[in-house]
Amino acid sequence: MMRTISSRRHSLFLAASTFVLFLVFGYVSDLIVLRHSGWLIADGLIMATAAGLVVLFYERERGRLLSEKLRVIRDMNSFVRNELQILYASTEHLEKTRVSAIEHSVARIDWALRELLPGHHPSPAAVVKNIGESKDNAERSA
Repeated sequence: MMRTISSRRHSLFLAASTFVLFLVFGYVSDLIVLRHSGWLIADGLIMATAAGLVVLFYERERGRLLSEKLRVIRDMNSFVRNELQILYASTEHLEKTRVSAIEHSVARIDWALRELLPGHHPSPAAVVKNIGESKDNAERSA
């Protein structure tokens, strides 16, 4: 399952903590530089390294989350395509057994949408109703 994205409160806490940490670290390093001016280059290097590490960790986490989202999309794409092939093959001859296959495929697609993707999705009954209406409309226009 995909990990939930951190809340706004958590993000603000991390940003504030990082701000305070850099502020204190910068103040202490400035005190050292005022007493020992030879440490000026080391102070700049340390602060630049710390800022670079923060950006590196942020980008690594963002890339990991994007990769996870793309994996879920790929999985959903293949899953839904497989179920839609069953639905398409079943619409040619609407017999009792075909209707149960359609209902089973719609239920599996609904499960996948509810479990793997966040958000609200229509119930299988509504999807089956829409499929029936689409087929009726197609027959009327033909």
